[in-house]
Amino acid sequence: MRGADVITVQRRKNEDFECITADFSNTEEPESIIAEVIESKGRLDVLVNNAGMMMEAPVEEMSIEDWQSNLNVNLTAPFLMIRAALPYLRKTTGNIINTGPVEGIAANPHHAAYCATKAGIHGLTRSVAVDHGREGIRCNAVAPGWIDTELNQDFIDNSSDPDLFRRDIGRIHPVGRTGTPEEVAALVAFLAAEESGFITGQLYTVDGGRTTQLSLP
Repeated sequence: MRGADVITVQRRKNEDFECITADFSNTEEPESIIAEVIESKGRLDVLVNNAGMMMEAPVEEMSIEDWQSNLNVNLTAPFLMIRAALPYLRKTTGNIINTGPVEGIAANPHHAAYCATKAGIHGLTRSVAVDHGREGIRCNAVAPGWIDTELNQDFIDNSSDPDLFRRDIGRIHPVGRTGTPEEVAALVAFLAAEESGFITGQLYTVDGGRTTQLSLP
């Protein structure tokens, strides 16, 4: 898929790629997004579901409104994007790549809604792979760990001791550092390519070994 036309979908305009602005909390957006892509390009080969949100709160302190907001963006929106895309992916024997971070298989404190929705992404991935494999449609998931995104960098910069935080976050990874967006993108590009044509229904963890390493006693 190298050289593919890339269209991003997000709340703010993306100056690096062709972009559609949308709000994934609106359940009517996915169908119109796919329709706009088809009108512009005439086909759809790969769908990457990467949108997400997080609200921190223990279960007892999370409102039903906040729970539903997490569900809408993190799980319902990908479901609706897949549903809208399937008729066009069927024509191109295309494939789907979902982002379901490591908190879909493990948990940090006060992330009940986030963890639940990301675990749902993993289940959705397997189900779509099973249901649509015979149509030539593949579906896989990528589970990033701590990646040096702008959001995470801002989180570190706003901590009480950013240098200590960076040192500590590196130590919990066997590779001794956090990951880069380019490393995650490389795996997504591979899963989108024909070379991965016999891979479907799989979850690939990209976390520098963090979830593999046992804590010290």
